[in-house]
Amino acid sequence: MKLFLDLTRRFPWLARRRRVFALVGRSGTGKSFKARQVARRFRAEFIIDDGLLIRGQKIVAGKSAKREKGILTAIKTAVFANAAHIEEVRQGMAAHPAGRVLIIGTSRKMVLRIARTLDLLPIHRTVTIEEVSTRAEITLALRIRAEQGKHIIPVPGVEIKRNYPHIFFESVKILLKSPKGLRKSEAEIVEKTVVRPEYGKARRDAGPSAAGAGAPAAGTQAATANAATAAAATSGGPAKTSAGPSTTAAPAGSGVRAR
Repeated sequence: MKLFLDLTRRFPWLARRRRVFALVGRSGTGKSFKARQVARRFRAEFIIDDGLLIRGQKIVAGKSAKREKGILTAIKTAVFANAAHIEEVRQGMAAHPAGRVLIIGTSRKMVLRIARTLDLLPIHRTVTIEEVSTRAEITLALRIRAEQGKHIIPVPGVEIKRNYPHIFFESVKILLKSPKGLRKSEAEIVEKTVVRPEYGKARRDAGPSAAGAGAPAAGTQAATANAATAAAATSGGPAKTSAGPSTTAAPAGSGVRAR
């Protein structure tokens, strides 16, 4: 294993059998909610989302940006700014050198940065959230993120309870239809977890006193976070505040009504 890692660091083309895909969209538009659907479409074995390496329905390496208490720390975690974090995720993928990977990010620049950091270039194809979600689904995801501060991690609740119980909110089960080319029997029910990140706790704790400002205040805060993210990306720094939608209801057309 160590020899393989050493060789692939020196000669990245040795591991180029791996195909890499990306899903991009601005913060809060539903990327993590759609992650499993897009991964099935491209037969991706791994999902890289907000600092986590996910294989199937298990977290196999990394740490979630959603556990961080500060937004800047969360951004650094999401883009793998720590050497130990990078090494852990690389080792997590090394046992499956041909496994396809889906990287989730808020921009093309961000997913390219992650791919470069983890020696996963080139990216074979990049898909935007607008290609896999309806306008209504994106609008709903943005509204719930701004008003309720909820996010999605595309793994079952048991994984989050085990690793990050303090941010767990509830589980959501979704029926994924068979991708084109697969048998109908290959449809599956997948579980995702709704979480409330540490860095959003201050706003939630404000409770009724913050409600006087209404949705505009929440929307302003979300817009500010997105603006900070865009500025960081432009400067070559971190480009993501969080990955995934925040919702307690499955978007239209998902097949299963979530709690």
